[in-house]
Amino acid sequence: MAEALRILLVGRPNVGKSTLFNRVLGRRKAVVSPTRGTTRDRIEGTTVWQGRPMRFFDMAGFEVKSATELEEAVQRNLRRGLQEADIFVFVCDGQDGIVPLDSMIMDELRLVGKPVIVAVNKMDDKNVVPADAFGFGLADVMAISALHGKGVGDLMDRVLQRGTGQESGPAKFAGAEQPPAIAIVGRQNVGKSTLFNALLREERVVVSDVAGTTRDAVDTLLDFKGKPVILIDTAGLRHRRKVHNTVDVYSMARSMESIGRCDTALLVIDGSMGVTTDDQRIASSIADAGRGIVIVVNKWDLVEGADPGRLPEQVHRQLPFVSHAPVIAISAKTGLNISKALSEALMVSGRLHRGLDGAALNRLLQQAWQSHPPSRYRGRPVHLKKAEWQSGPPAVITLTTAPIGRLTAPYLHYLQKRLHAYPGLVGVPLQLAVKEPDLLPGRRRTAAERKKRRIHTPWGGTMEWEDTKRS
Repeated sequence: MAEALRILLVGRPNVGKSTLFNRVLGRRKAVVSPTRGTTRDRIEGTTVWQGRPMRFFDMAGFEVKSATELEEAVQRNLRRGLQEADIFVFVCDGQDGIVPLDSMIMDELRLVGKPVIVAVNKMDDKNVVPADAFGFGLADVMAISALHGKGVGDLMDRVLQRGTGQESGPAKFAGAEQPPAIAIVGRQNVGKSTLFNALLREERVVVSDVAGTTRDAVDTLLDFKGKPVILIDTAGLRHRRKVHNTVDVYSMARSMESIGRCDTALLVIDGSMGVTTDDQRIASSIADAGRGIVIVVNKWDLVEGADPGRLPEQVHRQLPFVSHAPVIAISAKTGLNISKALSEALMVSGRLHRGLDGAALNRLLQQAWQSHPPSRYRGRPVHLKKAEWQSGPPAVITLTTAPIGRLTAPYLHYLQKRLHAYPGLVGVPLQLAVKEPDLLPGRRRTAAERKKRRIHTPWGGTMEWEDTKRS
């Protein structure tokens, strides 16, 4: 397949770049809000148009002056991204008309020397290009409505025409195997974006001491040791009572969505503060989603007198529901162990999808069974007949027992701990499901089982429920 064109959506704030970005992708990936300066990072999304892969980038709006250090960092990141595009889609506001800032932006785009297509947005009622839009002296000027989708298809055709013959840009991985997705998650100001930039070896996302700097989930394709990896930077998660505006609500939703679509999550914890209630809440969300997990304790360079050898024990004591997760002390600022953390996350992803073969799985469970048999059921011992692995995420192990598979929750927890003690399952969340032999085909129900299916009717009698049929 041809390499993906890289299209950068540029323009001043609040002209509808993020709305157009979501429209061309066909899903809500970028946070959209009337608040000026909602988008801060370079957000990437891939789509296919007429058989050609296209990578769109949404960015912050151009500003003439930056009032704060955060705004300066956003503008630096924006201008750095101009060099990475193949084509610019310059989005203007058709309701406001062409303003002086639009002309200043066009001057900067001309200096880069890449093709430019002008998209006059918010033309909801009429599909006519305003006369002042032709003042840029460009032939490719189109009227669109990103909100309603008008003219967006024609815009995609024009982008494809201008991009024909350009083969620059990273390859589109269109093979049978999708690259593993690793999400960097955690609460605010624990160093997620710093770790993201350190792994990419470039300042891809804006880093600031201001809480809530990252608002969108930023996906980037990374070549790590010769293998493609999808790296996802997310907004900081926190309790609902700490969320005060609509933008934060959407940011939280994007972060939770990223957990649901990743293979393994790198849970970042601030080593200078230790495990907090929010960290416990986030770890619980990862476990409930059935995703692999690697716990990284960041800012280790600020921790004095700590013993890294005792770190896993201390973290697992406060996060007992993810005691199967490996724990690594890192420093995103100095680069300590960041490659090790990503390597561990990739190994967990491989274990999650590869799983265990039937012989090894049954051998591990039989050993656990013999060391500590389950409680008897109606005076009869419960035996394990078979165990089957269903690859995840989430990874499910189906247990077939005899006689009737009645295993208590504490015993299932015991089996999980024994399985997680196996090196090949470190960091892999496991869900155990018990399948009863009486539900297997070709077996008659016993008298006890038929009695079990006798139900009481509202009128005081009883009736048999499928007591003569086979399952």
